Amino acid sequence: MHTKDELKLIEACKHNDRTAQKVLYNRFAPYMMATALRYTGDNDTAEDIVQEAFIKIFGSLHQYAAQGTLAGWVHRITVNVALEYLRSNNILMNSIDTEEVMQLPALDDSVIEKMSADELLAVIASLPVGFRTVFNMYAVEGYSHKEISQILGIQESTSRSQYLRAKAYIQRKLEELK
Repeated sequence: MHTKDELKLIEACKHNDRTAQKVLYNRFAPYMMATALRYTGDNDTAEDIVQEAFIKIFGSLHQYAAQGTLAGWVHRITVNVALEYLRSNNILMNSIDTEEVMQLPALDDSVIEKMSADELLAVIASLPVGFRTVFNMYAVEGYSHKEISQILGIQESTSRSQYLRAKAYIQRKLEELK
């Protein structure tokens, strides 16, 4: 699961070795930035989230038990920091519509599957924040609608609604691109 080099890197970081911390930063910062951008859609905010996530990572590295991958642990912290940012700034509450689900046309999942990764990321970045957050949590991170509702403090039906609306938005954007 972990190479000897990775375990050495983790140990060095635990002992505040600045060179090791820089190696860890350089290894994971690009992936963390991509994750933060998926949630915020804003470069400056994403950079702030990455910095905050690294503060948490270095502050809690002593708790990392080397179960699972280091990349997975770093990713989870980044997602949690991004979600905390959205919650603490009331961005989600201002963007999630809790009204009844409007009637949406049947969606073709194969449309999304045919998109290139860059096209999909660009469309995800253009989603309204509520749609984007639920879409990321459900389709990318694998949370259930029940988990999303608990994490975001919304109704489970609102999570489903936001996800369906996000898919419809993505489908419309893809049709516009063609």
